[in-house]
Amino acid sequence: MTELKTRASRGARGGRAARVQARTNPPPVYLPTLNRQVGPIDLLGPEGVEKIHNAAMTILETTGIEFRDPVALADWKRAGADVQGERVRIGREMLMDLISSVPSEWGYAARNPERSLRVGNRHSVFANVYGAPFVYDLDGKRRPSMLEDAHNFFKMSQMSQSMMVPGILPVEPQDVPVPQRHLELVHAALTLTDKPIKGSVLSEQAARDTVDMVRIVFGEEFVDNNVVLAALLNCNTPLVWDETMLESLRVYAAANQPCLLSPFVLAGASAPASPQGGVALLIAESLAGMAYSQIIRRGAPMVLGVAIMGVSMKTGAPMMGSPEPGLMNLLVGQMARFYDVPWRTCTMWTGSKSPDLQAGFDTANTMWPVLLGGANYIVHSAGFLEGALGVSYAKWVQDTLQLENFHRFFSGLHEENLDALLGDIEAIGPGGHFLGTDHTRENPMHMNPLQNNDSFEQWEAEGAKTAEITGQEAARRMLESYVQPPMPEDQRGALNEFVAKKRALYQA
Repeated sequence: MTELKTRASRGARGGRAARVQARTNPPPVYLPTLNRQVGPIDLLGPEGVEKIHNAAMTILETTGIEFRDPVALADWKRAGADVQGERVRIGREMLMDLISSVPSEWGYAARNPERSLRVGNRHSVFANVYGAPFVYDLDGKRRPSMLEDAHNFFKMSQMSQSMMVPGILPVEPQDVPVPQRHLELVHAALTLTDKPIKGSVLSEQAARDTVDMVRIVFGEEFVDNNVVLAALLNCNTPLVWDETMLESLRVYAAANQPCLLSPFVLAGASAPASPQGGVALLIAESLAGMAYSQIIRRGAPMVLGVAIMGVSMKTGAPMMGSPEPGLMNLLVGQMARFYDVPWRTCTMWTGSKSPDLQAGFDTANTMWPVLLGGANYIVHSAGFLEGALGVSYAKWVQDTLQLENFHRFFSGLHEENLDALLGDIEAIGPGGHFLGTDHTRENPMHMNPLQNNDSFEQWEAEGAKTAEITGQEAARRMLESYVQPPMPEDQRGALNEFVAKKRALYQA
């Protein structure tokens, strides 16, 4: 693990005020890739896994899936699939052969090699929120999201110990024209952070620009041989891959960059409410996308993706934190291990409109099954409110601190010297305490600095602050202490020049 030297840490020699500031806002010590030592949970025996697999294969062989893109249809026809109009039927032998070349694990390179990660098998990474049109700002007020908000969430991701992937679209910047958004966001992700990023799927051109920009920073040969970004592509459940997504998929697969091929499942609406039936459908959809990627470039890394929500039978609105999507995530994890591919899912989201008790319940109830199911790439890991339409600064900070708790829990047990502990127990004896032992000082319990465990009187005397207020204050501190990571001037200049030329072209 490495430390980022912030202004606070550099000024720690400047007297009492600087020392207080350093204690209040210490430099982050970045968490490494989570190497899960707890779980995964397998709900199904071999017969249950085979049942879902056969159902998914039957869907692809019999019902088929639509690829609404002429290039993809021609590619499938050349590969030997049954193509009738836009409907593609894929035999199970062909599909299993294609996905057999998808790597089960890959390295995820960051601009700063010390921030690089691994994805797949027992490795899990936490990635930022994605695509919200609204924010709940530093005063808790809901408003349309702007480019400054995207910049702020990139900066906070850089300062966070647990947010491993800043992403590419933490919010939709309403003040930037759509054709230019990807330029501003990819540029910001590359310059405001030095962690791994994601790619734009706004259009085929946006995907090409993204690849060109990372080639400027990493070098063309390096990008061709290493993962430097991942792109989120959504299938239109049920059973439709559209042209925009497929155009981006071809760009990223050809560049050897993974896509998170993700059906967007509203259980009970766009997919069956049955966990096993819903999983069979989404597995079929995601595997079809993964198989197509291997027609473009055999061996390109890909991720089996899902985004699972329930549906309120009262209003039809998306519903987070309910048991059935949790069960479905456990099943998806087991099926991904059957196919030996990494898998992606969503978590830490809620239908609540404030960072309240419902938000806390929903957030926890979505994360536990995701990690117990062995998810490898976990998107929306902090900040979402109102069914993923809004991002709260306060909740974002509180959620990232909960990610540290999850990281500690799923890292499992550490090796302990029981003989030494028996010595402490013997020395202390009945009625003593362990507060002063070397072991206690050297192995403190993990502590969330924003959780208040003081007495009521002390909490009241210090302002009776709610979790939302402490989260807002922490977000302000993170932004005030942010230090932009260095970038070689030749890279920065080339990146700026590329963006300026493209911006002028798209304005024309």
